[in-house]
Amino acid sequence: MIIKQMSTKEEWLWVSSRADCNGCTDTKGIIAWKDDKIVGGVVLDSWSFNAVNIHIALEDSHVMRHGFPEEVFNYIFNTCEKGVVIGVTPADNERALKFNKRVGLEELYRVKDGYKVGVDYVVQELRKENCKYLRDNDGQEINSRAA
Repeated sequence: MIIKQMSTKEEWLWVSSRADCNGCTDTKGIIAWKDDKIVGGVVLDSWSFNAVNIHIALEDSHVMRHGFPEEVFNYIFNTCEKGVVIGVTPADNERALKFNKRVGLEELYRVKDGYKVGVDYVVQELRKENCKYLRDNDGQEINSRAA
């Protein structure tokens, strides 16, 4: 598997068609390729001094066991020196909410009718100190809450 920063229009179109996100001037992304096919991608946008919004798309769940989340969260928390990842997901996307929870995002609150009338937006966060994917130079988990 090859994990790299998003650099082509093909990569952007792949993720944006699956993760319902829009390109901003500050949008960046990370892509996972396997056998000449994109199998996962993350778009990061709306960067602030200490946070970034995340949009995740996966074609193959095995990506999660082959270094992809470690690359994504190392990039956000260590390379870019951010402390918080924010996810905003429609409440009727139960699959995404379940996935986000497994990754470590915790629900903060819901914006009533935020997505559309009758469907809330669920605002979630993952703080650096709670990220189970960060490792030290010896490959050991850094955070005590890591599972």
